[in-house]
Parts: sequence; structure tokens; C-alpha cells
Amino acid sequence: MIKYWRVWLLIIFVLIAILAIGFKQYPYGRYGVRIVYITGDSPAKGVLEQGMIITELNNKQIKDVGDWEEEIRNIKPGTVSLKANGKRYTFQVNETLGIEVTEIERTNLDFGLDLQGGTRVLLKPKGNVTSEILTQTIATLQTRANLYGLKEINFYPVLGAENYIQIEAAGIGNEIIDNLLSKQGTFEAKINKTAKIEGDYAKLRIGDNFYKIKLLGNDTIEFNGTIIKPGEKFIVNNIEFDYVSKGANQLNLLAKVYDGDDIENVYTDPQRSGIVPRGNTYFFYFTVAISDEGAKRFADITKGMDTYLDVQTGEEYLKGKMILYLDGEQVSELNIGAGLAGEIVHTPSVQGSRLRRDEAMEDKLQLQTILRSGALPVSLEVVSVDVISPRLGSDFFRTMTYAMLLAAIIVVSMVFIRYRSLKIALPLVFVSLSEVIIILGIAAMNDIVMWICAMIAGVALITIATLKKENVDIYAMIGVVLIPLLGMLSWTIDLSAIAGVIAAIGTGMDHQIIIADETLRGERKKKIFTSIKDQIKRAFFIIFGAAATTIAAMVPLLFLGMGMVRGFAITTITGVLVGILITRPAYARIVEAIVEKR
Repeated sequence: MIKYWRVWLLIIFVLIAILAIGFKQYPYGRYGVRIVYITGDSPAKGVLEQGMIITELNNKQIKDVGDWEEEIRNIKPGTVSLKANGKRYTFQVNETLGIEVTEIERTNLDFGLDLQGGTRVLLKPKGNVTSEILTQTIATLQTRANLYGLKEINFYPVLGAENYIQIEAAGIGNEIIDNLLSKQGTFEAKINKTAKIEGDYAKLRIGDNFYKIKLLGNDTIEFNGTIIKPGEKFIVNNIEFDYVSKGANQLNLLAKVYDGDDIENVYTDPQRSGIVPRGNTYFFYFTVAISDEGAKRFADITKGMDTYLDVQTGEEYLKGKMILYLDGEQVSELNIGAGLAGEIVHTPSVQGSRLRRDEAMEDKLQLQTILRSGALPVSLEVVSVDVISPRLGSDFFRTMTYAMLLAAIIVVSMVFIRYRSLKIALPLVFVSLSEVIIILGIAAMNDIVMWICAMIAGVALITIATLKKENVDIYAMIGVVLIPLLGMLSWTIDLSAIAGVIAAIGTGMDHQIIIADETLRGERKKKIFTSIKDQIKRAFFIIFGAAATTIAAMVPLLFLGMGMVRGFAITTITGVLVGILITRPAYARIVEAIVEKR
């Protein structure tokens, strides 16, 4: 049986692909619904999280979205209990529970918006906005989505008496909506600064100059004829200050050192961006490039500032810390090294910390994305969030199944007419179906262990075949390593990916017919011309040439394309590699065995 090692290799990869697609753990049972969004006024806000699985509502089992919607319609103000992730929660509901759900995944395939459905978000710009501002806002949101790596996301303007922005996306939740898409992203960096009180005035140093601020009663101050109360702003030497409070010997101020216009670049490379564990927390950091005006402002604000020694670290810092704000909310507070006082700094580091690594990674990426994309022209508020059904629905899969069956019947019929043999036609359909299964298995998520097992089994099979003196070529050796490595990747199965699968099937059918034609022609003419093996080699020479052309055409789309184009390229290249390294050599061996038995 080892002489059919190519066929066994195909069978191994098909079985592994089936497990990669369908083997899924259900820690809370096979039934339930998955939380996709929790509204801001929901009593579950801050208690439940996106991704949790709800299996019961008011002591009634929830099997799917239909059960959930039926029970939600019957909810009345009062106490509501539900079971999420195996734990029971109780909430007091006034009007609505405010939880949007979707079906739990039954496979490890990540289907796109058209096939699986997703989330629809309606955002309302605050104030009166023109269509031009709305278009600019959508462009900035699209930039944020691209920088953050969101896939399958669409933005639409909704024009009318009031203008809105509608977002449709697959797999986005509270964190993305609240902290990335609906956040205006107005960035400010401020430094604590004091002005020393001397009699009836406070003396404020900026660079080499000193400015007098007159002290009035009731903690008010006066500068350049303007009376300023705590909480108000004033300008000194083109620098904006917040008047915080009046102390016994000093005025406490906040000097704005940077804003979004000063950010010229946000670095994401590993040398200038990363996450470092420190004790029980994870610190994230990344470097930004600051404009000349911002760097000069930093030097003027920090010059002559007092310092202190941190006894825990042994480092000396300025007494004024840099505080980072996003939309008026403090997001981080940074120490400033004493050696930077009065220096022009063009590449400061932004830092923060979170308890978990994934939280630190998410916050870092969101902050980097907002700084790179810039602030939105207007602030937005979330009006509604709901779950949308797939555009194509279950009818699409049913129609596609019927089309595949019809295509298989036509192919078998045509090949049977051509070669007068079902033994040639049926394996062609089986191998093509195997190719589709392997491609989908490679695209599946959470399947690294599966493909490691595939690599081990493939290497073991190749080793046994070699020891048995079977003809093992370099392409098989590459295949048992490369295909499992590809299997450790994953991507979304959307319409472009399906188009790539169809393209792979089409080229695969062509190549298998070439193999059958060359092999059978070699059988008929072997006494005159050459052997069956030589004819198969000739067929693969043609196949490899065609495959190389296809891959060469797809590579530019892989690196230069965006969205759907890239998905098509990835799937097509994967299908071609699976075909030339695994499935088509197996079909050639099947055809060769059939011819040898004649």
C-alpha cells in the first residue's frame, strides 16, 4: 500500500482539514447566542462583555437567536436573570435589556459580512454638519478602520433632515465602536507647571522669559487685562494654559505642549513600539514624531523646571508630568526625565499600562490608530446598534450546493464521454472536492495543533516511502511542510475568497484533464514513443508552468491590493499550491494505477 503514498498523503490532509473546519469546543454547550454589543444604558454594561455566550434567559433555554428574540419580546420592567458563560446574572430592567446577540459559530471558518451577517451601527454627528463634512468624517473613519486592521467594514452616509453615518461590519463590538469609531480623537498633551507667588503676583517662566500674573481675590487671577477663574484657559507667549488652582505659594497650571496637529508620524516598528511586562501589569509604549513648533513648545515649558528623585527607581524626573488626553479624558500620565528640561525633543515616547497583555495591545493599537488618522471633523454619538442578517443568507449556500452538484455531474459526464471510463472521471471530482476542503481547512481559525499533526504525519509518510525505495520527489517534501505552515494562517471567507476557490477548482480541473489525457495517450503510444511516467512528467511540466503564471499574476494583488482583491489573491495562491503539491500528484498516481491495471 505504501506505493500509493501520494494518495495517502492527500487523505491525511483532507482529514486534517475537516477537523480544522469542524472540530470546535463548546465550553457552555452547543446551544446559545453570542453577545455582539451592549448599549451604554444597558444594566449589563460593565458586567457582561462582548463574546460571552448566553444559554438561558429568565430560566428558559436559549438555543438560537429566534429563542432570544421571542423571550426578549416578553420581557417586562423588573428583574431579569440570564446565564452567560455558565454563570447566572440578575439585572433590574426599566425598558430594555440593551444586549444585541448573534448565533454562535458552528465551525472554525470566519465568514464575511455577506455570508454571516454582522453589526450595523448608526452614528449621529453632533451639531449641524454639511455633506462635505460628513464625507470627510467617513474618509477619516475608513482610514482608522484600515490602520486598525478591521475587515469587512462599510461606511454609508445617510442624508435627510438630519445626517447620519451608517456602519456595517462583521465582528466589531463595544470596544471598537466606543473607543475607535465613535471617538472624535482630539489629542492633547499637557504638562503640570507652577508659577511661584511673590507678593501680589505669580511669576511664570517660559523659556528664558518671565511673565507676571496678577493675583485677585477669590482665587481669580488677571493676565493682560483678562480675569481668569479656576478651570478657565488663557494664552501666554502662544502657549495655552489651564488655570487649575491656587496654592499657598504657587499657581497650579496645565500647559498644552502638543495637540493632534503636532503629531507628524506614529511609529509602529518593533524597535520603537512594544509591550513590556512589569510585575503584575503590562506597559505599552510607542514613539511619535513631533513638529518643530511642538518640540520648541516642550523646551520652553520645561526649561528651569524643578526636579525630584524617585527613590524606587533611582531616576531623576521633572516635577511636572506630561498628561495625555483624548477627547478631554485622561488616557496616560508620563514622567519626564530631568535631562530633557529645556531640550528640543522631536521623538517623545507615549506610554500606558493595563493589567492584561491583550488589553495593553488593544489600547496601544487604538491610540496609535487615532493619532495616525487624526481627529474627526465632528464628534459622534451612537444612536443605535443592531445585528444584521447576511445579505446572501442560507439560500446562497443552498444554491451554491446545487450548483456544485450540477457541475460535478456535468464534469463526470464529459470526462466519461471523452475517456469512456468512470474510473477516470470519479477520482477527478473527488480530488477537486478534496482541494476545496483543504483550502477551507487552511483558512480556518484556531487550527495550529491540527496542522502541526498534519506536518508530522506527512513527514513520517514521506520518510517511510523513502525507506521503501519509493520515488519521492522534492515537491512532495515541500508540500508536507509548506501546506501545514499555510494552515497556521487564517483569513475571512467572503465572496472574494469564494471566487478564489472557484478559480482554483477551474485550474485544477484543467490540470487533471491534462494529466488524464497525457497518461492515456502515453498508454496508447507507449510502444512507439515513451513510458507512462514520462507522459506524466510532461503533463506536470505544463501544469507547473501554468501554476507559476497564476501565482505570478496574484502576487502583486497580494501586496498591493486591498480588501476583497487581497482575499481573492490569497485564496487563489493557496489553491494553486495545494493543487500542484498535494492533490494533482495524487490524481496522477490514481490514473497511473488505473492504466497499469489495464
